[in-house]
Amino acid sequence: MSAAEARHRLTVPVLLDGWQIECCGTPPAVGDQVSWWLEWSKWSASAIPTDMALRARLERRSVPEGFRARTTEGTVPAVAMAGGVRAFVSVPEPLPAEITLTGVLHEDHHSARSPDDRRTGGRVTAVWLVSWEYELRDRCWRPVDGTAELESVQRAPKHMPRSTPPERGGYWRDTNSVLVELETSGGPPAAS
Repeated sequence: MSAAEARHRLTVPVLLDGWQIECCGTPPAVGDQVSWWLEWSKWSASAIPTDMALRARLERRSVPEGFRARTTEGTVPAVAMAGGVRAFVSVPEPLPAEITLTGVLHEDHHSARSPDDRRTGGRVTAVWLVSWEYELRDRCWRPVDGTAELESVQRAPKHMPRSTPPERGGYWRDTNSVLVELETSGGPPAAS
């Protein structure tokens, strides 16, 4: 890696769903070199509050069916790029030149991708198990905003340490996700 690329490396928070790790993913560990397709959405932005405020330039994309951050009326699919980070986003039309990505990015290896879409590569520098408090609303368990708790670990487990919800409702805490700190491999700086 050149000195210029090293100056443009970024460290970003990335959330991984426990079910995706359990299905066919590899549990991340501190020191792992990874290459992931990343997404950013309003949900991931608010899932876990972080200090990330990454200014990224945008490039319009046609996104295949199955892309998680589906576009809605008035939005278009795009790729946000900053340093070594590439994340799929859905943004308002007309496409702005830049966007600020906040909160956390989300890894999703089950979404459909076009063959030319590059992954974000880097090294995992920290790993946390994530639990949320849930409440029963409209017969569904829904996470309660602001209740995420992190437990630092060296390696995520293959199977999340899940708990059973109470039969009669109320509140329930469940560990079902992993948060990592990802130091990107570098790349060109974001447009200023």
